[in-house]
Amino acid sequence: MAQIQRLERSKRVRGRYLVWLDDGTMLRATEQEVLDFALRPGLELGEEETARLRASSSESAAKARAARMIGARPLAKRELVDRLVAKGEGAEQAARAADWLEELGAVDDRAYAAMLVRHYDARGYGPQRLREELRRRKVPAEYWEEALAGARPEEEVIEQYLERRLSRGPVTEQELGRQANALRRRGFSWRAIRSQLDRWQPEPEETW
Repeated sequence: MAQIQRLERSKRVRGRYLVWLDDGTMLRATEQEVLDFALRPGLELGEEETARLRASSSESAAKARAARMIGARPLAKRELVDRLVAKGEGAEQAARAADWLEELGAVDDRAYAAMLVRHYDARGYGPQRLREELRRRKVPAEYWEEALAGARPEEEVIEQYLERRLSRGPVTEQELGRQANALRRRGFSWRAIRSQLDRWQPEPEETW
């Protein structure tokens, strides 16, 4: 048996109530839970009802935290679950919160994959780097190829990159090697890099 000692509106979070029980614990409840459980100071709750209130409160807290995370920046579903768990939510509660946001359309791994590819493609990164970002952000592999199909061809991105960096002065073999290594770190294949470097090769000196 537990008794509610105090019930107050949260001063920090709209729509949240703070429920203090006589065992010293404090629960965070939504307006809906206040109505569903008819919460009020002095209310006595049986063990089963207390357990249901605790479970409902925990799930509501996980959903609220998940919504705040998604509101701050897009996340893949798996990434969201992992962040919730890292913040102290139970694995099952975190998964249910992510499922809930997915049902609402706030979590969409396919759209997120496409957005990541557009973002890093616009920044001039190659296919390997794009794949690494999709992996790092925990986007399911089933969405990778569809998203990567929206990226520009490697040669086009490399051509623009080299144009910006090599068109201002004499081009040396040393500078070409430096740019080739930079492009490799940005996730481009050696094949695509070499095909674009050929046009920048220094003209051989004429000998008489």
